[in-house]
Amino acid sequence: MAAWRRDPRIHVREIEWTLRYAGAVLSGGADDVLPVALDPIPTIAADGRVFLLSPELAGFTDAHYGDFSSGNVLETSLATILAGAASSAGWVPEYLRGVEACRSTCPYFGFCGGAHAANRYFEHGRFDGTETNHCRNSKICLLEGVLDHAGAR
Repeated sequence: MAAWRRDPRIHVREIEWTLRYAGAVLSGGADDVLPVALDPIPTIAADGRVFLLSPELAGFTDAHYGDFSSGNVLETSLATILAGAASSAGWVPEYLRGVEACRSTCPYFGFCGGAHAANRYFEHGRFDGTETNHCRNSKICLLEGVLDHAGAR
């Protein structure tokens, strides 16, 4: 971090994001940093299946959740699939409950936004768990490290 601060010609996305977030907190605009609406990040497989929120789940199946797809664009329009995703049966509503659990319990939520669906699934075996190793290592430790270096803590 010290070398980057002396000569920030190389852009380090994580450090820049952390500094932008810290600046937003200090200026009172932290609520404007993360998007208000959750981006569904649709990934469409070669066979038309649509995977939402976590392209890393494409190709996996689970006895409880099935193949993690939310529909198939060869049968249903993408707009229709996206419109029904949050209220559909399956893992997406469970993931959204997990995001809300993070929002209500985690002091780092404003920086993180509630973790990634695949990390929740592969670490907890479900989507409504909260803190993950990814969270701790790429969000919490990063923010704490930058704040420690800046002398803010």
